[in-house]
Amino acid sequence: MASDNEINEIAEIKEELASAKIEIASLKIKATTTLTGNEFITIILIGPVIAAFVILGIIIVWKTTSNPDLVAPHLDIILVAFAIFSNPVSGALGAVVGKFADEKSSRKKENET
Repeated sequence: MASDNEINEIAEIKEELASAKIEIASLKIKATTTLTGNEFITIILIGPVIAAFVILGIIIVWKTTSNPDLVAPHLDIILVAFAIFSNPVSGALGAVVGKFADEKSSRKKENET
């Protein structure tokens, strides 16, 4: 028969195992990445704007380097359009980066407590 000491050790091991399982479950939940509805809509709306901005920049550089005589007279107008396009892109990227920074700081605070 098992002694009282062995029974107490088994009970302690069971308690430690149960607390470890709970901690592992909470860590799994923290490690998963989920996308809220607002984040999804933000990506859907901002993604094409950023992609168009990058594509426009690539086209400007490509056309300017491949045929500078044709593009040079119109380069000032092209760069104005590019500059106008850069304001919403900068604002959108600032909002996205701000959200990531807020999320990171909130996770850091959770880990400290």
